[in-house]
Order: sequence, then C-alpha cells, then structure tokens
Amino acid sequence: MTPQELAQAYIDDHELRPASKTIYRAATKALTRHFGTTIDVQTIDRRSILSWRSKVLAKGLAKRSWNTYSTHLRTIWGYAIEYGLLPQQPNPFKKTAVRPPKRASKTVASDAIHRARRWLDSLVDEERCTGRRSKITPAWFWLATFEMFYYTGIRLNALLCLRVQDVDWDRQLILIRGDTEKTHREYQVPIVEGLAPHIRELLDEAKRAGFVPTDQLFNVNRFSRHYRRSEMNTDQVEAMYRKLIEKIGVRMTPHRFRHTLASDLMRQPERNIHLTKSLLNHSNIATTMGYIEVDYDHMREVLHERSLQRNAAPFVRCEDASGAPPRDRASAPRLLEQREQRIVLQVEGVGGAPCELTLRLLAAPAGEMVPSPPAELFEPSVIFTLMSNRPGTSTLGKAVPGRGQTSRLTAKASP
Repeated sequence: MTPQELAQAYIDDHELRPASKTIYRAATKALTRHFGTTIDVQTIDRRSILSWRSKVLAKGLAKRSWNTYSTHLRTIWGYAIEYGLLPQQPNPFKKTAVRPPKRASKTVASDAIHRARRWLDSLVDEERCTGRRSKITPAWFWLATFEMFYYTGIRLNALLCLRVQDVDWDRQLILIRGDTEKTHREYQVPIVEGLAPHIRELLDEAKRAGFVPTDQLFNVNRFSRHYRRSEMNTDQVEAMYRKLIEKIGVRMTPHRFRHTLASDLMRQPERNIHLTKSLLNHSNIATTMGYIEVDYDHMREVLHERSLQRNAAPFVRCEDASGAPPRDRASAPRLLEQREQRIVLQVEGVGGAPCELTLRLLAAPAGEMVPSPPAELFEPSVIFTLMSNRPGTSTLGKAVPGRGQTSRLTAKASP
C-alpha cells in the first residue's frame, strides 16, 4: 500500500471537512516528496522518519510546518495500525514533533486598521460616484467583509459557510453553525453598532439579487458580473487582503484580526477572559491566552504603581550640578549603580520660576544604613514637604519590613 492509498483510506473512513482533507493530503504529499510515490508504507520506519525530519528542517522548513506533517501522518498511521492495515507495531510517527519557538501574538496595529478602513471607504465613494470598478470591487462588499472579520473575529471558513438564514436581524445575532467550525461547536456572535449598517446593506443587496435562505451570504460572485464562480472561496478573500497589504504596507489577515480582537478585549478595564474565549469559540482558555498580545503600557503602569506602594521616599537630596567635588563620594558610586527608577516632576521654584525635579529611586542591601547626604546639600523643599506629609512614607534610613532592602529617593533640581 502506498502512502496516497493509505491516506485516501483514512479520508474515506472519516467524515472530514474539505479543509481537513486538504491538510491530510498535503502532509502525505510532503512525505512522498522524500520517500517517493511508490514506496510501501510498511517499509517506512521511525529511523527513516527522523532522517527525513533532519533533512527538511536543515533546508529551512518551519518547525510548526513539520509538526503539522507529523501530527496528521501519525493519525493516518494510527488508523492503519488500529484496523490491521499495517502490522502491529509502535506508531513510527509517535513523538516525532519538535518544540517550535514561541512567537509573539499576531496582531494588527490600530493605525493600520484605520488606514485600511479609510481606503476601502474611499473606494466605495469612488465606485458610487464614477460607476467604474475600483481596485477592490465591489468595494461595499469587501468593506462589509473587512468589518465582519474586525468586529466578530470570525474564522475565514466560518464566514464562507454563513447562509442568509444564519442572520437573526431582529435579535441582532449571527449563528455560526457547529459543522462549519474548527471546534465543531455552534455559537453566536452579536451584531454590534459598527457592523450593523454593513450587514443590513449585505442583506438588502442579497434580497435584490434573489438570494434564498440557504444561499451563501458572503458571496462576491453574486454581487458583481466580473466574477464567474458559483460560491466565494478562500482564494478570493486572500486576494482582497493581499491588495490591502500592498496598499497599507502592514500584514493583515482574518486570523490576525482574531488575535487583535482578543488583545483588545483583554485591554479593557472589565477584561474578561471567559467572554473572549466564548467569542473566539475556543475549546480552552490556554488557546485564548496564546492569542493575547502583551500590553506593555499596562505592564509599565502596574510596575510604576508597585514602586509607589513600596513607600520608598525617605528624603530628598538636592544634587549640586555646578561640578564641584562632593564631600562624601564613598557611597555615591554604589548607589548610582543601584538606581532603579527616575521620575521627573515640574514644580515652582524660587521667584516663581519653573523648576524640574528629577527623582531617582535607589536601594541599598538589607542591614546597611543608608548614609545621609551632606548637610549643605539637604534642604527643605516643596517636594520634600509633600513626601514627608504623605501617609505611610518611611523614615530616613529605615528598611521597609519584609522587603529585604532599604530604599531612598534623591532629587535633582534644575531650573
């Protein structure tokens, strides 16, 4: 039995979606490129598979691509062993996957999304004013498709499988049927305010075109005489996105919109991981977490709030910027090396002139006394008064309990 024959036997014995069949056939084709189309599957052992793996990875095949091959071929071989098509033996593809590098979440920047939307809007106006085809036609349809992906995070295959009857306009919901979903689970997505005008226009145009309830809703071929297919497919959607990428200069795909939606939802003050998981129709929260991009601005705010909560402001020292040698240099180098944070404040100086205070958070090991600044450099100031009156502020040289270190702030005043 050849690899193609075995793969076809597996496909015939299972109810698979077209996309799944394509992946199984692609994995089998990759195998036959290495072993040949006439090889007997019984002669393919683990050692030869590992040799194949080393060869294709050395040639630059992505580890994730190899894992896709390994997973699907392991399933095919497991089926053959279970039903006696191959002699009883350990599955040769077992544990042949490799650990891929963890990639950052694939999100699309807000600015790129806004520019893409404005460009599509301009194409809609262009077609309506001139009556001529734009670069992406019909522009109103592709704008509706763009907004559908943006607002719902729907999978590409699920969008292609939407039927007219799946839109409940009265309840403002869109049904995603389980037989079209990767997870095989049925769910609904809401029609939000920004999406509603586009869905309404799509339904109205479908009615004028004579659609019946079971017709494919997002079908560009029914809305333009420039297309000849009966139903819209993946290639047509990807072609539209290629034109967007060419114009905007930023990579964007329906799947990247899913990552973007997840990250945006988790940036909200009322962030809810379970809501995000349900909207993306994931099987588990771990998958959803993998879609979320790290919010570094929020991380910076949290770290800053943490530093303020440590009560690390025992005194303020005015550093002499004149260049004169300091009286006591013993501790200066050590403290400067341990500088943790710099905070700049604008205050009113002598005579009403603006004055900039630069606060630096410094730390000394637990058990060590923090030396006081020279007396002539330590003087009351507005910022010192504010910090002295702040509830919970630690005293000079006092270690913060439980923190294992003594903290201090210095301030540099510059007119």
